[in-house]
Amino acid sequence: MRLGLLWPADGRNDAEFWRWLPRNVELLIARYDVGGTLDLGQLQSDAEAEILKSAAGLLRHVQPDAVGLGDCAGSFIGGKGIDLDQAKAVSDVLGCPALTMSTALIVAANSLAMKNVAVLSPYSADVTDKLVEFLDQHGIGTASRLALDLGDEQTIDAMSATDWITHASNLTPRGDGLIVAGGGISLSNCIPQLETVLHSPVICGPGALMWALLQRLGVTAVIPNRGRLFANSPVDDPLAVIDRHLSRATKTYAVSDRPPIFSSANGSWVTTTEGRRLLDFACGSGTTSLGHNHPRITAAVQSVLECGLSHVGPHFLAEQQVALLNRLTEIMPEHLGRFQPATNGSEATEIALKAAMHFTGARKFLAFDGSYHGRGFGALAVSSRRARGGNAALAPFAPDAVFLPFGADATGISETLERDGPFAGIIVEPLQATQGMIVPPSDFLRSLREAARTSGTPLIFDEVFTGFARTGSMFYFEQAGVVPDLLILAKAFGGGFPAALVCGCEDIMTNWSPGTQSSTFQLHPLAAAASLAMIDTILGDDLCTAARMIGRHLQKQTGKLRRYDCVHDIRGLGAMFGVEIVDAKDAPDQTLTKRIRREALENGNLITWECGSAGHVIGLVPPLTVHETEIATAVDALDAAIQAIST
Repeated sequence: MRLGLLWPADGRNDAEFWRWLPRNVELLIARYDVGGTLDLGQLQSDAEAEILKSAAGLLRHVQPDAVGLGDCAGSFIGGKGIDLDQAKAVSDVLGCPALTMSTALIVAANSLAMKNVAVLSPYSADVTDKLVEFLDQHGIGTASRLALDLGDEQTIDAMSATDWITHASNLTPRGDGLIVAGGGISLSNCIPQLETVLHSPVICGPGALMWALLQRLGVTAVIPNRGRLFANSPVDDPLAVIDRHLSRATKTYAVSDRPPIFSSANGSWVTTTEGRRLLDFACGSGTTSLGHNHPRITAAVQSVLECGLSHVGPHFLAEQQVALLNRLTEIMPEHLGRFQPATNGSEATEIALKAAMHFTGARKFLAFDGSYHGRGFGALAVSSRRARGGNAALAPFAPDAVFLPFGADATGISETLERDGPFAGIIVEPLQATQGMIVPPSDFLRSLREAARTSGTPLIFDEVFTGFARTGSMFYFEQAGVVPDLLILAKAFGGGFPAALVCGCEDIMTNWSPGTQSSTFQLHPLAAAASLAMIDTILGDDLCTAARMIGRHLQKQTGKLRRYDCVHDIRGLGAMFGVEIVDAKDAPDQTLTKRIRREALENGNLITWECGSAGHVIGLVPPLTVHETEIATAVDALDAAIQAIST
């Protein structure tokens, strides 16, 4: 694991940060010029955002997992919030979490339940007053204070352990513990002795910063002789907690007996609580299409948090929702100009089914083999047998459904509609992702459109997985030259947040009365802001073209996997490919597939996606922002996994 540090010094004080590092954690320091004095004005100017951004650029090439800002006073002088602004400025440059020393002091104090503290400050009285004010703004009172007015870093460095203990002992009352704003190299050596003398916890700026950074990354750092903050016992094994409390219906153990627990992420990579970096080619089942921690989505969500609007419910709208509706009308065909929000794909499917039933008065749907539309009862009714999984025992489902082969010819479709009707709708995934990246015949969707038009049956496209540039166009129906009557969207639609949508034509979407369909968290303002940022990024960065390029890279790179007998087929479109695994008799081999995926995860640091009619297809679903080198890395890891398992 790599931690970055932006440190306003010349290297003399680096050791005061090194001493707080556990094993297997690297500290990479970028220094920037400062005025050299510790007066109020100088400290404030040394921490200006442009200075921090420039210094952060020095760390860009090492791709740290998190970054600390080592100027303690510079992050509290401006009061509550300036520390967060500074961290955001650095995070925007590096694309990873950033923390100031002041933020870390608050987090550390809260972890030790320190609500009324003594303050020992190496700074002048006016700077120390700013620290006391900052603590008070975060609900931490000051029992006593002592400003040493040491003037510069050299004087701080000259402080001995005895000096620190003497000054701290003179502070009364001491409240719940002692906070030392900065601290030189000698301070880190005497923290345990100070705690013994004071009979209370002691936190210093550098120690708090390193501890808080590790906490942000999910690492419990237990370091001997560094005081109570670093002596906390490790938390219960998170997998033991999961095993005791999580429902057995989840997919947590689908790939590994010890699934990784994620603590942070950036771009195509996620970091576990154990410090492993994994290449994410599953994207949360196709959800994080811009990768993790995308700066535009982060900024959009932060703006909602800062405005203070938590939620508005289904009766009102937030400005973020209105802006998103406006943008949707710009990217959708005019025929799909009405929208019904939802929270997830299953709920959106239920909405589409209900809308079609209200409109037609019919109670039956035409669906297709291999389909997957979610796990609500209505969604299960129109999903194929295998997609129902353990829920098959709950049949019969409603509404009724008639199933045809995916890719059925025009004659079969028309005859079924005429013979078994009336139908409330035809529901189909234009490209079946869960079934194993199945691309239909070129005339299939046009046949559906014509048959639906002739019979007066609403045509419903489920683009939960394929929507928003995943296949190389904003929506897959654009490639087919076919516009449905209802369009189901979810997954990537929320920009990484829970959100879904049904887009529909005017006559269907206005055919029900107010209140017929709603849900409490439909299109939450956070999700709306993230969605708008996601759409703007796709358009502004031309990620449809990027997805097509990803498809070409995947096709080229995965070609070498065809040399294995167990690889039956490799198929896909854009940024969604599948590697089909079979046994010696060319039958789907779910067991072998799982072993390969586990090997890729545990020894290749690669996250893949499960799909296929028998769970025998390894899905490669990278973010649209993935680099060509990352694609090569992923395929190499999969290649090594197949080779290791096959031999």
